[in-house]
Amino acid sequence: MPESLQHPAALELPADHIAAGLVIVFEHWGAPAGFAVVVPRDDGAADIDGPFVEPDLWRGGIGRKLVEEAAQFAQALEARELFASANSRSEPFYAKCGFKHAGRVDTAHGPIAVMSRSLA
Repeated sequence: MPESLQHPAALELPADHIAAGLVIVFEHWGAPAGFAVVVPRDDGAADIDGPFVEPDLWRGGIGRKLVEEAAQFAQALEARELFASANSRSEPFYAKCGFKHAGRVDTAHGPIAVMSRSLA
């Protein structure tokens, strides 16, 4: 079972992110198919939360499109680097999207990789 379905609270969007216009939504045939959130950081970088894609649409390129949109959005916010938190299943995906390992952190759901992508 995908981790996002095991931990559905991880899919909740904070209202302040929506109000600030930080959410990118991808539609497929007029219905929401996935989303990602770009959160600016005080250090001049940004974090990507997601992408989250409807399971029946996985492996169709939507996740990669959301990451590319997030990178462009982060650049428009003048971020120099984009960070992602990746579990063992999503690390290869982020690597294919140009992210490199930047460390590891422990979370309540286990250890995860911190990955970064230069936006310069």
